[in-house]
Amino acid sequence: MKMIKCYIKHQKLEPVREKLFELGVPGVSVSDARGIGKPLSQLRNSSETGSAHVPQFLPSLELTIVLENEAVEEVVQMLQVTAKTGNLGDGKIFVLPVEEAVRIRTGETGPQALY
Repeated sequence: MKMIKCYIKHQKLEPVREKLFELGVPGVSVSDARGIGKPLSQLRNSSETGSAHVPQFLPSLELTIVLENEAVEEVVQMLQVTAKTGNLGDGKIFVLPVEEAVRIRTGETGPQALY
C-alpha cells in the first residue's frame, strides 16, 4: 500500500474529487494547508541584491489518499493533469509507503481496511 500526499489549489478540489471517485479511489481526506515553495530559493537571490522581500505562505489543500500499489501510478498521473494550472503554487505530490492499515470499527487490516 502507498499513501499519496498531494497539495493543490482550492479551486482544483472539485475536479480532482470527481476524477478520484471515477477511478474508484476508496477515500480521501482533505485539510487546509499553507506553505512556501520555490520563493525560498528566490529569497537567497534577493538577499544578495539587498532586497528585503520575505515570501508569504500560500493557502492550499492537502489531500491524503491510501491505495493499493497497483492504483498509484494512475492516480498520480490524474492528479498531475487535473490539478495543473501552469502557475507557481500548483502544488506537489508525494508518494509514501504504508506498512499497515486498520479499520477501527471491524479490525480489518491491510487492503481490506481501505474499502
